[in-house]
Amino acid sequence: MKPVLEVKDVQKRFGGLWALKNISFMVGDAEVVGLIGPNGAGKTTCFNVVSGQLPPSSGEISFDGQSIVGLRPNRIVRLGLSRTFQATSVFPAASVLENVIRGAITRMNVSFLGSLLPTPGSAEAMERARERCMQLLHQVGIAHVHDHLAGALPYGYQRRLGVAIALASEPKVIMMDEPAAGLNPEESAAMGRLIRQIHESGQASVLIVEHDMRLVMGICDRIIVLDHGEQIAAGKPDEIKSNPQVIEAYLGAEAVH
Repeated sequence: MKPVLEVKDVQKRFGGLWALKNISFMVGDAEVVGLIGPNGAGKTTCFNVVSGQLPPSSGEISFDGQSIVGLRPNRIVRLGLSRTFQATSVFPAASVLENVIRGAITRMNVSFLGSLLPTPGSAEAMERARERCMQLLHQVGIAHVHDHLAGALPYGYQRRLGVAIALASEPKVIMMDEPAAGLNPEESAAMGRLIRQIHESGQASVLIVEHDMRLVMGICDRIIVLDHGEQIAAGKPDEIKSNPQVIEAYLGAEAVH
């Protein structure tokens, strides 16, 4: 399988503390990869390093065969690596559709100022973006509230909006940081179906950090397990569920059943 995102021997140190030690994994074309582990395992730090929010202390990160170490996060997004966050990160005073359009602008040759004061060329590009963003809102199931203020949406809808914003940048890989956090079981299952649909439609590969093991085991092709900043296992869901080291460190015996 051809790797789209490749992480090799990445380490991150904060003073005398190693938050990540020799982490290596890849995300291939058209797959869903899970990154799991107990609180403090280094999952969010790993996401921050890969997405350019933090520089690695050492190691290599490549995307589509190009090193992305040292690139600014917005440049990494333009290359095709997008991210959602643990907390909802919407512009609360803008409409739902306007939030998604902001995500699309990261891939357009139109500045946000140009979107406010459009020339004929930018107006045409913005109209195409608007149509595509409405399609994305239909895909995530919230098109009916496209004109509502994002900050007034129910929490579950805000999580879906975050996915639509990430999709608007036309990513090859989406990094999802706890997309089911705070969702009830029905909403979590719906989020899982949405992630599989994104993957199966060929829109993007997905790298997901999530504590909902039912969701992770149900949608991931492969899973990487971190504990105290170290990678302790990697494999298919069935292999991870039966790995004694993973059970001891994170899953617990009850999670095997």
